[in-house]
Parts: sequence; structure tokens; C-alpha cells
Amino acid sequence: MQLIKQILRLAIPSIATFSSMTFTGLLVLMIVGKLGAAAIAVVGITNILMYNLWAMFSGLQSAINYLVAQCYGSGDMRLGNQRMQVALLGSAGQAVLLLIGGLTVPYLMLKLMGANESILDLGAPYVQVRMLALMFTMFNTVFYAYMRATGDTRTPMTISLINSGLVVSLTYLLAYGKLGFPDLGLQGAAWGMFTAELSAFLLNLFVYYRFLNGLYLTRTWVRIELQQVRLVLFESVKLGITELSNSLGMLVFTSCITRLGTAAIAANEIALNILSFGFMPSNGFGAASTIGIGQEIGKGRAKEARKFGLVTVYLGVGFMALMSVAFILFALPIAKLYTSEADVYEKAVSLIHLASYIQLFTGANIIFAGGLRGAGDTTYLSRTALLLNWALFIPCTIVFTRVMDLGQVGAWSALCTLIVLFAVCNCWRYLTLDWTRVRSKSRSAAPEAVTVHV
Repeated sequence: MQLIKQILRLAIPSIATFSSMTFTGLLVLMIVGKLGAAAIAVVGITNILMYNLWAMFSGLQSAINYLVAQCYGSGDMRLGNQRMQVALLGSAGQAVLLLIGGLTVPYLMLKLMGANESILDLGAPYVQVRMLALMFTMFNTVFYAYMRATGDTRTPMTISLINSGLVVSLTYLLAYGKLGFPDLGLQGAAWGMFTAELSAFLLNLFVYYRFLNGLYLTRTWVRIELQQVRLVLFESVKLGITELSNSLGMLVFTSCITRLGTAAIAANEIALNILSFGFMPSNGFGAASTIGIGQEIGKGRAKEARKFGLVTVYLGVGFMALMSVAFILFALPIAKLYTSEADVYEKAVSLIHLASYIQLFTGANIIFAGGLRGAGDTTYLSRTALLLNWALFIPCTIVFTRVMDLGQVGAWSALCTLIVLFAVCNCWRYLTLDWTRVRSKSRSAAPEAVTVHV
């Protein structure tokens, strides 16, 4: 019972954090939906583009999450702060790249996605501002990762809730010119996102350098060792490859659907947005698994780490079962909240029903993967993501939609198959891992010596 309480203490604020992000996406899509199907389509395509850009740079926050958790477990937060400094410098470099890209390539990115002229004209300015907002998002995710690694999941939750409130309110005010604000249409939604992410960034700076300094001396500069730079970057690359493989698969998935027309794009975005609600419990429990296992490994308690992950899976999958039932029963009324266009919501309902049947696999996949990250088994995760996406998901999506002409059903069948296989592979790896040989990434560890042995 004590273990369950510990898991829930970590998971529930994380679930609330991810829920706020997902619920924000739902509300923004509903607000933007009143601007027409083209606006929904632009938001959908842009979300996939932003996901790919985030995935390209996401390795830093994923690495810091478990590397600092291991430092916290071993009581060496000076080392944890050194690793955090490396991540913040890396985030600054990422911000420069996003700034340059945001000013130069939005139109080209949409063009390569196969967008038609109406979406290109409407979407290019929107993508540009979203890329600028992503600069602050990358910093925010690193700060959140550090806080969660120390067991503090409430502060990231609080800042995320503030962020979400700002996104929704500013989107409404700026998209429709309410309360004296300018009527910016779809562009207002982008600037609302930018302002909210900037505000969250300033809050994170204040918390990290003001409040956390009293606990972990975060304002004290720790001389950066080359081996720690190599470790953080090496782990970041592997975890970035994992996320980028998944995001590129979804990019191809969206690109194939983009060519099916505006209604298909809008229905797909609605279905993905609703499906993301099913990710909330699994993402929260996955984060808890990474933190708890990382801390136990830092303490040198591998047996307890393995048990922590298994109990987390049981709890998370139970939550996912409830979400699956809800999707099956209420797919139509939920889809109608987004749009009144029958062609769009009817397509969305069939996709929601298809996705609801794989929620348990989604949960198992994410939570087992979180546990493997906490154990430092990042090489396996990157290799599996590369193999399943490039050898299976991407080819099947193209064949089903472009060769066999199965449309959205074909694309989603490939997606569901991918999720099931991910769950099976990650479950097998977790259960067969030799936990007695799992070690923390210590100060003396070099990248070549930190792989998990089985």
C-alpha cells in the first residue's frame, strides 16, 4: 500500500500536467474550429510539425529526467546540477536554431507536407509564431524534467495549469477580438501560445534559481566536466532518436492523410486530439515509473526498482481501461463538440472507435518505456523505435493509403499495429532484463560504459 501511495503521489500531479496540456489542445481546437475546417486542418498539420521539431530536440529533457533522478537517489545533487547546466546550455543552442528556422522555413515545411494553397496562405504565419513559442517550450520541458527527477511533480503541474489557462484565454481573446483585444483570427491562437510559453519560462526561471536554490544550490555554478557533457549528449541523442523516429512516423502518417482532403485532415486531427486524452494516465504513470525507478537505481536497489515499475503498469493500465470504455460510449457526442460539419464528425467517430480498442496497449507501451528509461536502457528504446517505425509503420502507412487506397482506415490500422507491437516489445524487454546488473550513471561513467546489460 505504501508503494501504491508513492506511485500515485508522483503520477497524479503528472497526470494533471499532461491533462492540462491535452485539455488545452481540445479547447484551442474547439475555439479555432469556429473559424472553419481549414483552420482545424492548419492546427492539425502544425501540431505534427511542432511534435517533430520537439522530438528532434527532446532528448535533453528525457535524459535529464532520469540522470538527475539517479543523482537524487544517490544523494549527489551537485552532479545533478552539473548535468542540468549542460542541458540548459544545449537548450539555448536549440532556441537559436528554432529562431532561425521560424524566420525562414514555415512555408516550405507546409509545402513539403502536401498542403494546398488555402492551407499554405493561412498556415505559414501560424507555423512561424508556433516555432518561436517552441523556443521557450524546450526550456520549460527541461526545467520540468529536473523538478520531477527530485520527486517534485506538483510545481510543474502548477506552472502547466497557469500556462494552459493563459493559452485558452488568450486564444479566445485574440482569435475573436474580445475585451478590446485585436481580432487576429487563427494568428491570435499562435500568439496566445507564444505569450503563454514565455510566461511559463519566466516562472520556471524564478522557481529554479530562487526556490530550488535553497534545496539544491541551483545558482552555484558547477565546473562542467567533459565526461558529463559526453554522457548527457550521448543519452540525449539516443532518446532524441527514439522520439524523432516516432514523430517522423506520425509525420508520414499525417502527410498521407493530408492528401485525402480538408475534411479528412480535420477528422484526423479531432480523433488524434481525443485519443491524446487516453495518453493522460499512461503519460503520468510513465513519468512516475521513470522517476521512481531512476531514484531506486541511484540508491542501488534494483529489485525495488523493478517492482516499482510493475506496480505502476498495473495501476496505469487500469486507468486506461476506463478511458477505453468512455471513448466507445461517447465518441459521437464528443466529436460533435469540435464541429457541426457532419462529414467531419462522422469520419472522426469511426477513427475514435478504432483507437479505443488499443488503449491498454498504449498504456502498457508508454509505462514500460518509462521504466526502461529510468533504468537507463536507452539504447534498446532507440533501436526499437527505429526498427518498428521505419521497417513497419511508415511503409505500411504509405502502402495502405497510396497503393491499396484504404484511406484513413488504412493509415489508422498501421498506427494501431505499431502501438500493439511497441507494447509487446517493451513488456518483453522489461520482464527479461537482468535487473541485478543495472547500474546508475555515476560520475566516473563514460558513455561507452553505461549501457544496461542483459
